[in-house]
Amino acid sequence: MTGLVQLESEDGIAWVTLNRPEALNALNRDLFHELRRTVEDLEADPKVKVTVIQGAGRKAFCVGVDLKERQGISDEEADSYRRSVVFPFFLAMNERSKPMIAAVSGYCLGGGFELALSADVIIAGVSAQFGLPEARWGLIPAGGALQLLTRIAGPLRTKELAMTGRRIDAQEAYSMGVVSHLVADDVVEERASEIAKLICSNVQTAVRGVKRSVDHLVGFRQGFDFDIEVSNVCYFSPERKAALGKFGDQAKPASAGKA
Repeated sequence: MTGLVQLESEDGIAWVTLNRPEALNALNRDLFHELRRTVEDLEADPKVKVTVIQGAGRKAFCVGVDLKERQGISDEEADSYRRSVVFPFFLAMNERSKPMIAAVSGYCLGGGFELALSADVIIAGVSAQFGLPEARWGLIPAGGALQLLTRIAGPLRTKELAMTGRRIDAQEAYSMGVVSHLVADDVVEERASEIAKLICSNVQTAVRGVKRSVDHLVGFRQGFDFDIEVSNVCYFSPERKAALGKFGDQAKPASAGKA
């Protein structure tokens, strides 16, 4: 363990914290691996009933894949990384059997937004911001956002958000049905704890049955595989390479996206 993920468990609730506040909790290679191992361990732990995932600090839940880490590596290395690390990570996040709550404060962008969407409940503070900026870098959101957001907010809103890359505030996300509970910034954790305790108090066979039935209705896997195909076409396009070349000069940490 590298300390990039902090874990606390009590009374059936596991609190998982992404611990890269200096990088706005961007997902680098080590964080991808550590977070996936943590979630898989929690899946296997019979004492854990619900997981709450959050970002360290109030500035960001997660701003997505750390694109700065990608600079300087070849297309072949990056493609291997996407196929062996990034895509399997998001698939694993969406194939959990136990419920997860995302407690969102600050920026929730790109792959960070996709990570939040993989949860079963999203609690957001009023200052939270959501967005899918991938098109700016010649990519599409290929970690599940297009599939999940379309089912939540509809195709028109999903296409508009993904094609423009614009950010939306927590109120707009709530009005779209993306956010389950909109609360004051200083009570995000408290509300997440309340919801987690309610879930824990119920019969877990039924809780997981609800999750399984709704997830089956969503039909995530086929759409996810198609998104990867489209993403790979985008990844090797000359336009994507030109856009990413501008990243170092133009992007701030909060602009990081997901591949």
